Amino acid sequence: MAEENDPVSEADGLPPATRKTKEQWLEEGNVLAFYEPLRREEGLGAYDQAIRLDPNYGLAHRMKGYTLRVLKKYEEALVAYDQAISLDASDADAYTGKGDTLYDLKQYEEALSTYELALRLDPTSTEAYTGKAITLIFLNREEEALAAYEQVFRLEGDPAYTWTAYLNSGTLLASLSRYEEALAAYEEAIRLNPKHGPKSAFAHVCKGNMLSMLARYEEALATYEEASHLEPNDVSIWRHIGDVLTALERPGEAQRAYKKARQLDSGGEA
Repeated sequence: MAEENDPVSEADGLPPATRKTKEQWLEEGNVLAFYEPLRREEGLGAYDQAIRLDPNYGLAHRMKGYTLRVLKKYEEALVAYDQAISLDASDADAYTGKGDTLYDLKQYEEALSTYELALRLDPTSTEAYTGKAITLIFLNREEEALAAYEQVFRLEGDPAYTWTAYLNSGTLLASLSRYEEALAAYEEAIRLNPKHGPKSAFAHVCKGNMLSMLARYEEALATYEEASHLEPNDVSIWRHIGDVLTALERPGEAQRAYKKARQLDSGGEA
């Protein structure tokens, strides 16, 4: 290592005044990882620079783990998360990230136990509860998954996680033939994201499906039509509209909806 009064660093060949701090390298990595997806590999390099300056910089190890997971380098991500945890055993976010990575690797039991550790450290983590719920679904423990989603609703944290939780819980309830409860969940998802493109359109379609299952066809039609305003070129929405119009014994309108779906599906203009 260069002496403090050495004008040039042996490590990077730069004068001290122009060298970046570990915090600056971390920030550069974050910008590249979060806001410039095509430069995430460079983001990893920035995190490595921060770690080179301070091998005990737990946050840099955790963010490196996050970026490796996004790049689908799951085994390397686990190593980074484990290093972050070894440096700070109270880092709930590192446990959550490790849980997410274990989930990606389909190691569901290990993922679940890791989310539980995260929640012991931070009982308010909507991210950990969301991961726990999805993992429990894959373990066929549906009631426990619904209970985990209820915790996300109660905490009212990041709206994105809350929206996802309502949507996923609706899908789970629908699979259990609990259509009224599923409908209520989808309505909450729409309330959180009422008119903003594909995600909102999908929630409207899910709501329409539940109304159709409950034979509430007029309401289903209105819901599918709202979805069509959000995503007018979605073939499946027009097919749903045709199905509901058929159930309502409005064959002429149903055929027009099916025709529009066929035209969109073939690439023609509706």
